[in-house]
Amino acid sequence: MLSLSDPVDAPELSQDEMNAVIGEAHAWGRKVAAHAHGDKAAKMAVAAGVDSIEHGSFIEDDTLRAMKAKGVYLVPTISAIAHVEDKIATFPPAIAEKGRAAAAHSRQTFRHAVQIGVPIALGTDAGVGAHGTNAREFRYMVENGLTPAQSLLAGTANAARLLGTFERVGTLEAGKLADVVAVPGNPVADITVTERPVFVMKDGVVVRRDAAR
Repeated sequence: MLSLSDPVDAPELSQDEMNAVIGEAHAWGRKVAAHAHGDKAAKMAVAAGVDSIEHGSFIEDDTLRAMKAKGVYLVPTISAIAHVEDKIATFPPAIAEKGRAAAAHSRQTFRHAVQIGVPIALGTDAGVGAHGTNAREFRYMVENGLTPAQSLLAGTANAARLLGTFERVGTLEAGKLADVVAVPGNPVADITVTERPVFVMKDGVVVRRDAAR
């Protein structure tokens, strides 16, 4: 999407190649994510049985409907788009133009995905932006159509289902790993409190406990 010359909608694999990659991965019990900004590549990946589409900036409604029908998750990574927008003035003009188009269309795609009922999982394309800021994605998803509760599910239970780890993580219940994050307020009332964690437990071990405020 930010390359100087490659068109954003040019698939890098043929349909036969996608079918082979996804078929073989699934035969080994592996999940497959497709890094796809353009609609054509996303449509091909969905037809091949992919588990998720990452980014999906230019996905059209017919592809979104196919994703819903097949249970293919959209991982919108709005955080990555926001980071691109923050830096876009430093890009060469040709790349900046592509970045602005992707930023505008990606939010529209996300809103349409929410309306259509496509399953959503939280992801941030970490590394494009700073590590440790992943909770901003909750806020961006709420700003573009999800309720706070839906965005929280996208980052917990939905993400676990997508990754095939729901038996161990994703919800707080007996028998699962004790992975817990506490925030200073009610995230259903104010989703931005997810960006200010005060307590973190990983597999039953407390790794962060802020002093009482």
